[in-house]
Amino acid sequence: MATRRIVTLHDDLDGTYAEETVSFSVDGTAYEIDLNGPHAKELREVLRPFVAAARTIKPTRRARRRLTS
Repeated sequence: MATRRIVTLHDDLDGTYAEETVSFSVDGTAYEIDLNGPHAKELREVLRPFVAAARTIKPTRRARRRLTS
């Protein structure tokens, strides 16, 4: 017998059906929030002037730990 799982996202602000998960980062902390269309649009509009003035960065590679014996 097969098992089918259905995942339904709910808007983290008001509990309605969420259409997407939006990722963003502030002060070195990454966040994700599930939002419906209007809330996702509102978040992007609020962030637009800050994003326009900001510069993108490339992820830094973490230095490998060297093991000594």
